[in-house]
Amino acid sequence: MRTVGIDFYMEFSLESAFSLGGLVGHAAFLLLVISMMMRSISMLRILVIISSLLAIAYDGIWLNDPVGVFWETLLVLVNIVQLAIIYFENQRARFSPEEQEFINRKLPKLEKGNCRRLINQGLWITGEKGADLTRQGEPVSHLIYLASGEAIIHSGGKPVAICSEGSFIGEMTVMKGDPATGTAKLYKPSRYWMIEAKALRKLINAKPEIGEAISAAFTTGLQDKLLRSNQLISAAGLEEPD
Repeated sequence: MRTVGIDFYMEFSLESAFSLGGLVGHAAFLLLVISMMMRSISMLRILVIISSLLAIAYDGIWLNDPVGVFWETLLVLVNIVQLAIIYFENQRARFSPEEQEFINRKLPKLEKGNCRRLINQGLWITGEKGADLTRQGEPVSHLIYLASGEAIIHSGGKPVAICSEGSFIGEMTVMKGDPATGTAKLYKPSRYWMIEAKALRKLINAKPEIGEAISAAFTTGLQDKLLRSNQLISAAGLEEPD
């Protein structure tokens, strides 16, 4: 009797797993797993909605489970509302030409609403030649994006690299609050955007997708800096700013 019961259970399980209902259930969970791999929050929510719709069908038709149907329906509604909020935030977001250039260069895959949220936390500044943006050995208080102009990075009092327009300054230490590894000094009048380090960290904690976009921009920017740092300052004909 025990052997017959086990054989029946195994046969029943295998048959259920590959039946139409079983495949629908598998698809629901598979989409849920895939959704967790999405970097885009909108795509994540879309996949969760599709997964939940399949789960509703599975719970209602094959399992006859009203509790599952209720909670999956609620999950669908919550994600639809969140997608609607993202849509309207993106539709309302407007950018100046220099803001749009910043987005195109550094945040091309970030939702417009989150771009607007990030930029609003910072300030646009017109800096004079010779102004220090960071000081070696002192904590980096702001992340800086250089929209135009140039800055020279000094280490030990010697120029070691050039930051041209489109560069981040302070990105290597701003997230941890560590001291700057060099002094960044403007070589010419420049336009830049800056965000206070604590405000940036707080925003990233609240909106992880912003953190992912910023991290991706840092990686690309550091690669560009490494290429430029191989260029001798003297070969560019630069002098110390007054």
